[in-house]
Amino acid sequence: MSNGDFQNVTITTPNNSANEKTRCKVANEEGEWIAAPDIQFGVHRDGNPMTVTCQNSLQTGSTSVSPQFDGEYVVLDLLLDLCVISCFVDGYNNTFYAYPTPISVPMVTNIQPDQIHN
Repeated sequence: MSNGDFQNVTITTPNNSANEKTRCKVANEEGEWIAAPDIQFGVHRDGNPMTVTCQNSLQTGSTSVSPQFDGEYVVLDLLLDLCVISCFVDGYNNTFYAYPTPISVPMVTNIQPDQIHN
């Protein structure tokens, strides 16, 4: 009840040659979001992995990140109301989980078959 069901994350894209043109699709079981690199945005917390796929006209990159269990909020819920209501609400909203931030998505150059010269 104190951590909220949304979390702010930032995506970094190492080796990105067109950062201003890059867009990233972020998805977990709670929803999908479109974001630009290096800008903080909110995602719905989830206890399952989140996929991140970034692309621009020259490069792509993707990764999957798993959330970490944050036991600190269980202790707070125990102190708040002995976990009678708060643990149920926080468990339903996935408040006990947090994704790492920043999320690094290394970019690689797209090579089209017609671009390969022998």
